[in-house]
Formats: sequence, structure tokens, C-alpha cells
Amino acid sequence: MVDGLHEQRVGNRREGTAAACQHLPGETNSDRRFTLDFDWKAWSQDNYGEFRWNEEKFPSGASGQLKRKMDQAGIKLTGIFKPRLHVDTEQGRYATEHGFWWPGKKVYLDYFSGLPVNDLDFGSEEVRKWYYEHTKQAFDTGIVGYWNDEADEGYTTMQFINMQKGLYEGQRSNTEQRVWSINRNYYLGAQKYAYGLWSGDINSGFDTMASQRERMLSSINVGQFKWGMDTGGFHGNPEPDNYARWMQFSAFTPIFRVHAKMDEQRQPWVFGDKAEAAAKAAIELRYRLLPYIYSYERNAYETGIGLVRPLVFDYPQDPQVENNVDSWMFGDWLLVSPVVNGEEATKSIYLPQGTWIDYADGSVHEGGQSVPHKVDLDNWSDIPLFIKKGAIIPTQPVMNYVGEKKVELVTLDVFPDVTETSFNYYDDDGSSYGYENGQYFKQRLSLQDKDGESVFAASSVEGNFVPDVRDYLVKLHGRAGRSVTVNGKASAETKNLDTLVSQSGEEWSRGTDQYGDVTYIKIKSGAERNVIVK
Repeated sequence: MVDGLHEQRVGNRREGTAAACQHLPGETNSDRRFTLDFDWKAWSQDNYGEFRWNEEKFPSGASGQLKRKMDQAGIKLTGIFKPRLHVDTEQGRYATEHGFWWPGKKVYLDYFSGLPVNDLDFGSEEVRKWYYEHTKQAFDTGIVGYWNDEADEGYTTMQFINMQKGLYEGQRSNTEQRVWSINRNYYLGAQKYAYGLWSGDINSGFDTMASQRERMLSSINVGQFKWGMDTGGFHGNPEPDNYARWMQFSAFTPIFRVHAKMDEQRQPWVFGDKAEAAAKAAIELRYRLLPYIYSYERNAYETGIGLVRPLVFDYPQDPQVENNVDSWMFGDWLLVSPVVNGEEATKSIYLPQGTWIDYADGSVHEGGQSVPHKVDLDNWSDIPLFIKKGAIIPTQPVMNYVGEKKVELVTLDVFPDVTETSFNYYDDDGSSYGYENGQYFKQRLSLQDKDGESVFAASSVEGNFVPDVRDYLVKLHGRAGRSVTVNGKASAETKNLDTLVSQSGEEWSRGTDQYGDVTYIKIKSGAERNVIVK
């Protein structure tokens, strides 16, 4: 299972559906991913230095040895790509001879090398194919994603799209590995080319952080659901509380990444123990929610509606959510309202229609009103997060990176309502385009309180992919079961949750947690099941 988690940019300068999104996230979006700036390439050198490793700074890059080491640590490398080339080089002279430059663009000095450069015209199919032909050597040796930058300065709106189009079409003709990219601007139709967006070179500070909410939700409004930002800000050094709160905010965006300019750090441990603890908790919560997150990537592929959506998407008749950027839906069942102010002791949060359960303490609130949230000004530990009644939320164990361990048990936190609700649980190999040809796993899960019973059902499976997951652990919250039947047969009760998890077989147990009584039921994944809890 994959999703945008967190990225650390490395280098010495900066980084950065048609209605339905046509691609699931790329493999490099799944793990710990480091993005390299100019330094990774032999920038300004002859012999196609714009497309190959700088062997002085990365002596094991061209051989693929660095890639192998990074793969073992669960780290993927992505690199910066620019629309310009140095004109007095082998590749620059080739571009001149073949008319590859942007029409009417004059030669100018590159700010990084100080040498003459010019910009390619990616509107030309010949240019796109030529560009990828030489980019391929970097891809084959470990640069498995594209950070496309500065293709929005003085061009038509198609330059950025066409640049990524060339990389996308080239990679798809070369390998089944999914394409991943991050780009500084977005234009309608860009989703076709596995096009992620980041919001540009922003400042540190609470005001800038708060303003990213409307930037994200506005981008989603026009169809770009793959959005991220420079968590912590590109310019400046955030204060520890600002960093901690920004990490919590970013954990509930489509693409979770950090970034800063030269000599500025964004690792959690740089900002002190309190900020590190808050950031770590946010990262780990994101990891636990990966099965939930990834299922919505499939939804985006099918419908164009992704993981994060403005409240007005789900509650269009509620005037209170019009232009509300303070909160948003994270999938169908979670409402998040990150703290974006360093001084307010109480945050007022509007909850739309429905019954909402505080994720942290289990308190229950009826919608259609604002509720106060006491902000932790001392340790910055709180993320205001609410579960909508009827929720089905799959989670998995925390690990250091995706794929570190097999996920054989997925927990389903369920909160039944009197109306039937459902969730489409989804998985695939996380790296290839096999899902386009039926190589995926999708199972509809449904839930309802009815006639004094709670009913949980798992339908037949769609797709041909067989995941590692063997069992679901259904956590039926707010219910103390007296008996459980599975497909009409009585299920045996075990003495406690630990025993239930450790043994094979479909049984059940009881307990309590922050939400009150809970009934645990273990069932086989991928099998049709009808569970009734009395």
C-alpha cells in the first residue's frame, strides 16, 4: 500500500482529473523519499551533465550502488529537473542544431552555474522524446521520480504539462514502474501524466501555514487532488511550535513532505524534544491510516474525488461550510481541523450534520454546531480530529517505511449508525500499472445498527490481486457483544484481545477503550462474511 508520506529535500538551493484522476500514486510516493537538488547531476558539465550523476559528489550514483543501498533502507531518490540546458555543451549544441529551444527565447545566465543557458520547447514531441531518452540513464540508476521546477516562468500554460508528459510517456514506454512527479504549478488535465503539485516557495511562520489551507482546498476545487506544500516553509526557520503544528497539518494533506532552502533543516529532532514528539506522533498516525488513505486513491482513480475534500463537497446545503477552510474531510469518515495559531487557548470547530466522535477522547457531539477544543499550548500534542458516526476506518501497524514488514492483519475501527454505511477497502502491488488490467483487490465493507443488533458485512472481492492481508480485526465501538454469529454460525469467544490476535481462526472478544465498550471480531479478509453482534 502506498501514499505520499514524507519527503526530505537534499541539496543547496530549492525545490520545490481531467475529471477523474487517471493514476494511482507512484511507488516513490510510498516510502521515505529524499529529493536531490542540482547537486545530484553534473550540472553545466559537457557529455550530457544535465542528465547524469555528479560522480564527484555522488561517486556511487552512476553505478547504481547508491540506489541499492537506499532501497535496503526503504529510501527512494528523486531529483530535480529543469526546462533549461547549458548552450555551450554537447547537449546544448544538439538542441541548437535541431531547433529545440523555446521560440524567441534569448540565451540567459543560469543563476546556479553562472553560465549561458536556454529553455527547451516541450511542446515539440521530438524534444520530449529526446529529453526522456537522456533522462532514462538517471532513472535506471536510482532517480525514480521527477521534481520539475521553473517550467512556469514566461511560457504558455502548457510548458509544465508537456515537460511532465514527456517524462511520463517515456517512462511508461520503458517500464511498468509507476511514474511520480512533483510540479510547482497545476493546469487542467495535468493529472493524466501522474502530476503532483506543491504550492511553491513559501515562508515559515503561522500566518503562511494558515494560508496554505485555502491554497490546498482551492486546488482540490479545480480538480488537483495530489497537493502538497513545503512543510515548515521554504524561506526561514520555523519556531518549534510552528514546526510541530505544521507537521500535524501536513499529515492530513494528500502529499506529506518537508522542504527548505540551503542550509536549513526540517528533521523533527532539530526542533527540540517537544516538537519531535509531536511530529513523530503525526507521522505515525499517517502510517497507521495508510490502508484508509490508499483506498481513497482508488476512489480518485475511478471518480476524480480524492482523499481530501472541502466540507462543501459533502455538505453543500449547509451555509456554515461555505468558504470554510478551517476544517476539511479526510476521506468520508474523518474531519480534521489542525491548529494553525500559536497563541489561541481554545479553537472553535464547526461540525456539520451528523454525530461526531472526538478521535482523541471519545466524546460525542451532535453536528450543526461549533464545539470548543482546548489547545495544548504546552506540548503541542493535539490534532483536532473527529470521526463521523457510521465510519469504517482501516488501519495497519506503524513501521519505518512502507514495505518494511508484511501487513497480514488490518484493523477496522467501525462506529455503527442506524443507517447503513460502507467503505471500499482497496489494495494492489503498490508499484506497477497492473491495476489497469484487473490486478487489484477491492472489497466492499458495510455496517449498520438494526433491530438491536450490529451487522457488519464483507462482500465478494473484485479484482485478481492477492494481498498479504489475511485477516480483518473488526473493532465494533460502543457495543458490548453478548453473542456473535458469522455467516449464521455462532462464533467462539476468546478471553482477551491479545489471545484473539495471536491465534488463527474467526473468533471474538470484548473490551473497552477511549470510546467505551468494544467488541472485537476476527474474520478472514477477502471472504464473504455476514457478522451479527447481539
